[in-house]
Amino acid sequence: MNEVDEHGWAHIHQAAKKGYFKSVEKFIQASDDQIEFETQDDLKETPLMVAVRAGSSNMDTISTIIKLGGKLDAINNVNHGLVEICCMEGHTDVLDYLQNLVRPELPVWNNLIKFCASDLEEEAECAGKAARILTMSSDGEINSNWKQIYECGGVSVLVKVMKGGIGNKAKAEVMSCLINVLRQREITDQVVTSGGVEAFIKHLKSSNSAIVQRSATALAILSTVRDYAEICCSKGAISALVSSLRTNDKSEVLVAVVKALGTICEGSSSRQSILNSTPEGIESLCSTLENCEDAELLLVLCQCMTKIAQHHPNNQRSIVDCGGASDLIMLAEIKNREIQLAAVDTIHMLADSNPFSQAKLVEDGVIGPLINLLNKSKSQVVQEKTASALWSLAGEDGDERRKMALTMGVNLLIDFLSSLSEILHFIGSEGLGVLAYGAHNQQDMIAEANGVFPLVRLLKSEKEHLVLSAVRSIRHLCLGVGYLPHAENQKTVSQARGIKLLIALMILSNNDLIQVESALTMASVALGNPTVIEEVMSTGQHLQFSYVRILTHLYSEDSAVRVLAGAALATFAYNNMTQQQMIAAEGGVRFSCFADFLQSSDEYLRCNTAFQVVVLARIIPDEEQAVASAAGIKLLADILNDSSSKIIQSLASDCVARLAHTRAGVPEALVAMDCVERLCSLMYSDVTQVRGCAAIALGYLSYNHKAERQLLNRCRTDPYLIKCLRHYTDRHKISKRFKDEWKHYKKLGGLPAIQVGRPNLVSRDYRTLALAVKTRPQRGVLPDTPTSFKAGSVNDINKAPISRVSTATAMQDTSQSAIIEEQPMATPVMPVTAE
Repeated sequence: MNEVDEHGWAHIHQAAKKGYFKSVEKFIQASDDQIEFETQDDLKETPLMVAVRAGSSNMDTISTIIKLGGKLDAINNVNHGLVEICCMEGHTDVLDYLQNLVRPELPVWNNLIKFCASDLEEEAECAGKAARILTMSSDGEINSNWKQIYECGGVSVLVKVMKGGIGNKAKAEVMSCLINVLRQREITDQVVTSGGVEAFIKHLKSSNSAIVQRSATALAILSTVRDYAEICCSKGAISALVSSLRTNDKSEVLVAVVKALGTICEGSSSRQSILNSTPEGIESLCSTLENCEDAELLLVLCQCMTKIAQHHPNNQRSIVDCGGASDLIMLAEIKNREIQLAAVDTIHMLADSNPFSQAKLVEDGVIGPLINLLNKSKSQVVQEKTASALWSLAGEDGDERRKMALTMGVNLLIDFLSSLSEILHFIGSEGLGVLAYGAHNQQDMIAEANGVFPLVRLLKSEKEHLVLSAVRSIRHLCLGVGYLPHAENQKTVSQARGIKLLIALMILSNNDLIQVESALTMASVALGNPTVIEEVMSTGQHLQFSYVRILTHLYSEDSAVRVLAGAALATFAYNNMTQQQMIAAEGGVRFSCFADFLQSSDEYLRCNTAFQVVVLARIIPDEEQAVASAAGIKLLADILNDSSSKIIQSLASDCVARLAHTRAGVPEALVAMDCVERLCSLMYSDVTQVRGCAAIALGYLSYNHKAERQLLNRCRTDPYLIKCLRHYTDRHKISKRFKDEWKHYKKLGGLPAIQVGRPNLVSRDYRTLALAVKTRPQRGVLPDTPTSFKAGSVNDINKAPISRVSTATAMQDTSQSAIIEEQPMATPVMPVTAE
């Protein structure tokens, strides 16, 4: 049996190679020396080694020899054992079998890791490949073999191999193995402590694309741990990645590099700033986006830009300045839904709280594609992302928010309230609230479209920010500028059981702000409506409502709660002696409750409190009515004359409009304080809400003879003012005597022409821009899945130049008498608070 052939192999070796396991078993049973009988060639291998070299087709033979006692730690003439043979032959399935034996004489992973550190390129490469395959995951979870690497100290060895002078192929395999297990925190920690971060960053400069790709991928994984993202950044990862972005042109490499940049910068203003200050950092990203021809790369570029722009004004502006906005707008129109939505997300982040970016995006024509996408898609996800981007584009500017709400349309905003999405609920409520307030509000249109009922239903939400938004929107639907009630909407709120819900919120909510907001809205629903006020009182008795609950909030430590409580009491008491007496009977209000606010440096608090003091003056026991009223009126007039804030100007004008039709003596006092002159000057404001509130206030003051004469004289000097007055007071009162006097002046003739440069009374929604953008050439179509495509780069999809319509040009209209849509600059008695 020990006879060998010309190759030095005995019968047992031939049987072991060919898988004749029964013959192998017989040979061993016949003679004990057969089990470890070595080949008589240069390798000197045992039958088990020969069987292992043959691969997985020989598993029965391998198993048989091991069961019969074959040595697992035997070494051949080139110092290779079973593990090394498996690596060299690529038999990872056999290697997996051997490690599952868990035999102390065969420490598979110790031997494998040691083999990875071989000085021979071929050995290191084969070992690295085996380690990579054994750590691959098939179900998305980290392969359990990470423990084997961790427990045998393999991480530091693999990092050392990566740092060493071995060839790129071996390094690439070792890197891949580390990447496979790098998401395991224990592995991550060891990689960082072993100097892996520095090694990966160094290899970003490699001329080998596979090495660069793997290095970037590893840095992206490491950076998912915030502390390690800081380490990567401090070691120069951002500048190295930017350099790689400029010097590589392979899509798979760029995808990895861009992912790493986004992950490192995500959620950190300081790291975002480092990217911004890195030479050609953001420019390189924008350039890559412009020239991109790969769908997957387009997707990760959008995702990266979203991360670096989030809550970072400088990065938002830099991306827009580098031309990124135009390319993102193109992507918002393509038919690859995943990329399209990623582009919409990026547009949202670019516009978020950044007026410069908002204006630039609108100028570049972003509204059209987004509105088209919003109108065409019924997908909730698409609507959420698109509506959020559009609302972000509107920013905090009152006129812009109203134009955006008008562009979306009342019906769509109401549809949002009927969806299952809390995001759409909020945007729908905010949009309707914006449209419901202002001189030219959409209260009637919203009522006709049945928009009140879904807002009332929203009061039942468990989300406080949704409840607050709905409460405020209902208030605007029921009460306009100058405290003009909308009886139909008040009735609808009552029919929808809104009064009961508002009282419940006022009594049961754990949030003081919701309590006082609900009280204020309830007062607004009841203002000037005896039926509703009776319901409030009767329902309130059942639910234990009383003015004491509101009066208690006058002593809150929260200034917002205090001013809202005062506003609620003032609204209940407004032109209603019965309610004033009820408030007085339940404890009344003290002038001391308002003293701090009347002397506050906050114009908003002073303005609201001044109005409240005048309305409640009759039931303030610790101050003379005349003194309290005079103090409030004087303060309101001073704010009207001195404030440079557009929001405060509109609020003060609104307060004057309310007080101008309260009790006798108040209009006279306002006129004596030169309010007419100041209100006339405010009608030249470039903000529509300021003009509208000022015009409405003047309309009510025109019933005062002195105010009428002053107003007529100003209108004779500049006929623009009469056009402005007529435009904004079509739903409000203006003195018939004033109108008749003006007709008389017109007959006399000699009126000057309207001067050039007066504020334009024309304002359109964004639909003008949306229509203009439709003339732009169509872009190329990407595939539906993020795979490589050949439709041309973003820059080449349209060879014809993009037609960019500026906001100013699209909305320009020289007609001085055209109608303007109004937008609230602020809630009359409560600033919008962020959730």
